[in-house]
Amino acid sequence: MWEEPAAGAVGEVSKGTLRRAVFLLPAVCLVVLAAAGAGGCAAQARGATSKIFIDEDGAGPVSSDMLAILALLQAPGVDVLGIAITSGDVWMKEGVQTTLRMLELTGHAKVPVARGAEVPLINSREETATWEGRFGQLSYKGAWNADRYHEPDVVPALPAGMATIRPVETPGASLLIDTVRKYPGEVTVWAGGPLTTVALALRLDPDMAGLAKELVVMGGRFYASDAGLQPGNARREFNWWWDPEATRIVMSAPWKKITITPVDVSVKTTFGDDLNARIARSTSPAARYITKFSTPGHGGYMWDEIAALTFLDPSLVTRHQQLYVNVDISHGAGYGETIFVEKDHQTGTGGQPMPGWWRVATVQWDLDLPRFYTMFADLMSR
Repeated sequence: MWEEPAAGAVGEVSKGTLRRAVFLLPAVCLVVLAAAGAGGCAAQARGATSKIFIDEDGAGPVSSDMLAILALLQAPGVDVLGIAITSGDVWMKEGVQTTLRMLELTGHAKVPVARGAEVPLINSREETATWEGRFGQLSYKGAWNADRYHEPDVVPALPAGMATIRPVETPGASLLIDTVRKYPGEVTVWAGGPLTTVALALRLDPDMAGLAKELVVMGGRFYASDAGLQPGNARREFNWWWDPEATRIVMSAPWKKITITPVDVSVKTTFGDDLNARIARSTSPAARYITKFSTPGHGGYMWDEIAALTFLDPSLVTRHQQLYVNVDISHGAGYGETIFVEKDHQTGTGGQPMPGWWRVATVQWDLDLPRFYTMFADLMSR
């Protein structure tokens, strides 16, 4: 019988209570993640807890969004300081409820969840319709998809039910700023959805990027020919297309380090029935949540989970490349497309460096799939 873990109300959270302590013995990490390789205990090996702030777009109940958040929450040696939910796959208010309910059911109800951006900076459903009339139909538009569209303030009936805990009152962008400034040089900003909330934080506090430890994003599309928004267009990916201007702001900021999990590596994975069955053997709250709400035979690429697990264990990545990466904001045929050049590329006369809005990022191309699946199953079984 399904039993919900005890969940304390979150309510308003002061800055002094944002940090959630995690007390885990190194031996536990080694036992639980042994099959995933030594890198799975990277935070323990460094002798320090990894601090992370999550920004996601909140579809659920068992989606790449929720499973990535859950993987980071379940990981030994990782302190999730806060979560902001941004519109994208679903509207922000729906995503907040889905996320809070997931936290309740998996025993993570004390993590503060904030409301992020509700709409993109400039892009809109109306502009998208105009674009499609000129350049072709987009097959996936997230919260704007006609087959499930509703107004942003509407929260439909959720398969997992409505949450009994509440988001914090602090807006997502402000919570992100407060968190990074509280722990300068220590916080990884991890973004699995559109980058609107992160962009707003940078506009409010331009120094935030330099104060963060690094930026990890799921987004961008370089060469992948599958899972596209538009047939034949290999460089448009949903997270970056939903709000290209926000992506440009974020990808142009002076982060110390940027790591990108693009569609190109996402489409090499699938959340298959075999992986689901491995997780179902566990009676952990996380495993019971997945087993109860997953759809057999549905599958699906593990977009955000890769960005989560490769943050936890970079050795899962078997091939990567350093590139200058950004996004097209021209509002023409290429609006929202990923643009990139080789790291050593020079432009202009006299070998002038790349313009300042180009930033170097580490782009992931290939993954150790057996270790990835094993590590994911083990995390969900903790």
